This record gives sequence, C-alpha cells and structure tokens, in this order.
Amino acid sequence: MKQMEGKAMQHFCYSVLFLALAFGPSMICSGLPIMTKRFVRIVNLLDNKQLVYHCRSQDDDLGERTLGPKQEWEFEFHLDFESYFNCEFWHSNDHHQKFDVFVPSDKFVHRCGGAHCIWHVEETGFFLYHIKTGWWEKSYDWQIGG
Repeated sequence: MKQMEGKAMQHFCYSVLFLALAFGPSMICSGLPIMTKRFVRIVNLLDNKQLVYHCRSQDDDLGERTLGPKQEWEFEFHLDFESYFNCEFWHSNDHHQKFDVFVPSDKFVHRCGGAHCIWHVEETGFFLYHIKTGWWEKSYDWQIGG
C-alpha cells in the first residue's frame, strides 16, 4: 500500500513539474492562466461628443476608431505573458489621455473583477468598473492641451 502511495505522489510531482516547464514560471507566479480569453470594453458617456481612440498591444494594432455618444466597443484576446493593451483617447481637439486598459497581473484583473474590463469615459475622466462589486473606480483624468 505504501508503495502505491509513493507512486501516486511521484506521478503528482512529475505532473506539476511538467506543467511548470510547459507553461513557465510566470504562470505559476502570477496566478493568471495563459490563453484565457479576456475582454476590454470602452463606453462613450461624453456629453454629445465623439470619442476618438487608438488601442494596441505589442503584437496587435487595433486601429484608430471613433465612438459616438452612448456607443460602446469591445475587443477580446487570449491572455499571454505580454498581453498589455494601451489606448490613446481624444475628444474636442484638446482633451487627450493614454494608459493601459489591460495589464496581465492579478492586481489589475482584481480591479476589473474578472475577465471583462469595462472602461467608461466621461467629461470628468476614465472609470474602471469592478464587475463583482458594481463600483466604478475613477482611474484617470483628461489631460488638456499639448
């Protein structure tokens, strides 16, 4: 019986070692499984203004786009170790901002409350929605000029 338990433990250890080698230490340390589908949504809540934005990652350029008032746009991607997405935003010719809309970290995913990160844009700035609590966290102000 002890020999069976020893073999089971040995099999378990080999399995853990295989997963660690296959997926790398970043997966084990960050806690975020790679190749998980993630979503980022942008919602324009500006007062009757168009929102212009350009989102990209190291590997993907999603192009410059325009959202009308009360419109939204969502993109999806599979999480990997380099899934940083940033967006640059403009409205009214002098209001702009650029920041990461998704960062592959436990802390950032916790701020979203899950696999969907929802940003809404309004006159006072940029807000990130926490799905599990239903709270909007103001994250950025608009930069004006320059």
